[in-house]
Amino acid sequence: MTWIALGLLAGLVLGTYDFLTKLALKEKTVLEVVLWSSVLGALIWAPFFFLPAAWAGTLQPMGLYPAALTRAEQLALLPKSAMMVVTWILSYYSVKSLPLSISAGVRASGPLWTAVGAIVFLSEQLNWWQWMGLAVSMGSYYLFSLIGQKEGIRFQRNGWVLCMLAATLLSSANALYDKHILATLQLDLAAVQAYSAIQRGSMALLLLPWVFGAMECRSLLSRNWAVPAIAAAYILAEFIYLTAVQTEGALISVISVLRRTNLVMVFALSALFFAERFIRQKMLAISGVLVGIVLTIVH
Repeated sequence: MTWIALGLLAGLVLGTYDFLTKLALKEKTVLEVVLWSSVLGALIWAPFFFLPAAWAGTLQPMGLYPAALTRAEQLALLPKSAMMVVTWILSYYSVKSLPLSISAGVRASGPLWTAVGAIVFLSEQLNWWQWMGLAVSMGSYYLFSLIGQKEGIRFQRNGWVLCMLAATLLSSANALYDKHILATLQLDLAAVQAYSAIQRGSMALLLLPWVFGAMECRSLLSRNWAVPAIAAAYILAEFIYLTAVQTEGALISVISVLRRTNLVMVFALSALFFAERFIRQKMLAISGVLVGIVLTIVH
């Protein structure tokens, strides 16, 4: 199915995004990275509002020609935009302070919360294979918590782990809201992304009083190239993900699991560039996630 392939592809792009985030946070503060990546993301979408109407026939089927939204529809997007900005702030603090494979492992618990929400609020139905896949995936996430303890990280007491858990819950709520605005409100896909990007950029500007003294632009094109790369990677991942969500018959609970293939990319890049510990144990946990994904997409 197309939406399954898109969900997997979104996961791979998100893995690259997570790696770039860790790189960016080595020299920049959390709030500065959130501000720059949000504003740059808005600038990526801004030109699409001024495209000639004659191009609509070509670009609209590709999801690259934002339809005009009413004020009420723009207001409907505000909760999504706000949840995303807060999610980034919380998750970036966690990524900056924890080993990347651990922070990504905590974030990977998202499909469980999304699945619960999809079943309760959207009346989605999972078959036995998909339930088994979710169970195997969650068991693998628990294994990550045990590995974290070996690295001196107590999941129940570590503030940065709790930040990532809060970000994960917000992200799951946002995923359910995405399904609502695309399937129930039937808002235009490109418009959702473009208007939300503009809203996020505007909200992020509220962080200026806390980062203005430390801001500088020149390094964004040299040693801090990862910051603008974050903006581009997230825009691409969101485009792929929302296209999958909008596809007829797509299950948000399953797509949320498929997006967690980013864990594979994060693990590989962490092992190569950050010399993380307990590689074999983490490989076992990764294998469990993959098995869970395979079971989830079986029909």
